[in-house]
Amino acid sequence: MNKLELLIAWRYLGAQRKSLFVSLIGIFSMLGVSIGVFALVVALAAVNGFEEEVTAQMIGKDAHLEIMSYNGEPIASYDSLTREAKNRDSNIVASSPFIIYKVGISSKKVNDGIVIYGIDAESAKGVTDIYKYIKWGEYSVDSLEDLTGKMRPGIILGSGLANRLRVVVGDKLVLQLFQSPDEALGSGPKMMMCVVSGIFETGTYEYDGNLAYIGLKEMQKLLGMGDAVMGIQFRIKDHWKAGETAYDMSQWLTYPYYSMDWKAKNITLLKWMNYEKFIVAAVICLIILVAAFNIISSLIMVVIDKTKEIGILRSMGFSKAGIMRVFMLMGSFIGVGGTIVGGTIGLVLCKLQEAYHFITLPGDVYVIPYFPISVHLIDVVLIFVIGIALCVLATLLPAWKASRLDPVGAIRHE
Repeated sequence: MNKLELLIAWRYLGAQRKSLFVSLIGIFSMLGVSIGVFALVVALAAVNGFEEEVTAQMIGKDAHLEIMSYNGEPIASYDSLTREAKNRDSNIVASSPFIIYKVGISSKKVNDGIVIYGIDAESAKGVTDIYKYIKWGEYSVDSLEDLTGKMRPGIILGSGLANRLRVVVGDKLVLQLFQSPDEALGSGPKMMMCVVSGIFETGTYEYDGNLAYIGLKEMQKLLGMGDAVMGIQFRIKDHWKAGETAYDMSQWLTYPYYSMDWKAKNITLLKWMNYEKFIVAAVICLIILVAAFNIISSLIMVVIDKTKEIGILRSMGFSKAGIMRVFMLMGSFIGVGGTIVGGTIGLVLCKLQEAYHFITLPGDVYVIPYFPISVHLIDVVLIFVIGIALCVLATLLPAWKASRLDPVGAIRHE
């Protein structure tokens, strides 16, 4: 490659009176690449932003990892199990015992089935952030007075569940265990009356519409579990290392205990987000691919338009490889120019959105008030490489055709 080849390639891209149409095709080809790269930068940044936002909410609402027992067997010695876990792993910063169970719940107007957690409210604040999402009432499972003056256990509900049950803070609810007819006849239905002490709203239906929290002691009493629990929740220093910590735990935990981190618990959603990112990238890459085909069309028309000039260059001693490089340079100018323009505009827009949040989202639909954006360097590098590579590959066919022209026939071309 030499300066003359660069000069010829650049000149062929310029608008001349006889080849204005060809030059316009080149401009539109560059515009297509720019739009494709711009869309890919913004789309991947948006997918990354939503992924990080969803992940942050998962981490806040769920513990980083849990120890549970197979078949839901009670864990009686949870204190010693907690101490052993903390002694073996210095990354653990907090722990809290819990019980999880499916129960029936009834208000004056509605009967429903829910998943309820029995928690120690204070230690649970160290492993999840549910207390930060309290919208009405208080984060408390302590006993409260009902309207008749009797002390009842406090219960915390998700906002969707509270709406479904048509209750507000201070209303009474009845919890009832699901029992077989024989069990119900033998010992009578197991029930507990509670008072709504708080209502949380996370913005995620899986939590707001299905979960409730009650005191650990009250849940143990309802289930007749004594001092046993069903699991232990942990928070560690770096939530991204929860999988490693869970694996390390599995090496020393014995049956019937097992460990599970937040990623394994939400594996379906995380896989879906990865598939979504791949599909978005693949679809928008088609835009760049279409622009690459435009480059092929543009260069073929340039070859036809410049056939006589190519013949003259060949007769002056230009090699086939030299002619091929000229047309590859033309396509590269279009690809690099379009990629830089589209990528730069996309990055600037993303950084402005990150800084000023000028694109907002309706608060009654989304839990976050603005469109989340997160630019990853590796994504940007891949986009630039893919954009330029596709455009360079698109030049091969026209460049090969140009290099194979017969000099004599090309000079006679009109």
